[in-house]
Amino acid sequence: MNPGMVEGRKRGVLFEVGHGGGSFAWYVVAPAIKEGFRPDAISTDLHIGSMNAGMKDQLNVMSKFLALGLSLEDVIARSTLNPARIVKRDDLGHLSVGAPADVALLSLQTGRFGLVDSFGGRLQADRKLVCEMTLRDGRIVYDLNGLARPDWETLPKGYRSTGDARWDGYSRR
Repeated sequence: MNPGMVEGRKRGVLFEVGHGGGSFAWYVVAPAIKEGFRPDAISTDLHIGSMNAGMKDQLNVMSKFLALGLSLEDVIARSTLNPARIVKRDDLGHLSVGAPADVALLSLQTGRFGLVDSFGGRLQADRKLVCEMTLRDGRIVYDLNGLARPDWETLPKGYRSTGDARWDGYSRR
């Protein structure tokens, strides 16, 4: 590992993974993690080149750190609470009373997944994070599998007979 990184951390330098399209390599990050050098924050450097390459999105980057051995709790803290504290936004990154109700409901899926670095190298993983639902200020703004939706058989009869797509149940009140 680069001794400058260790010295920087001793001086209080914070390290963030901003994956991007050209700055994340397994041959750098895997040995660093193995030696106990973990990023203070996990994020993306989202742009069109990175989202269509190895980075993809925040959950893909988080899944990479799960695959490298960080615990789920650690990955989530380094993606939420830690970055909020770093930018001095103590009101964000947690679900305490009075905090904004910004919530991502995630599922930890198991299977065979390939996670790619910025240079095309693949790491085989057996877990990945998937967003099932997102709430912004307490309102559902994303619902992948319709978790907040009623079963079709319980919808009002008028909806079923007319096919009234305006009935929404939660987001168009």
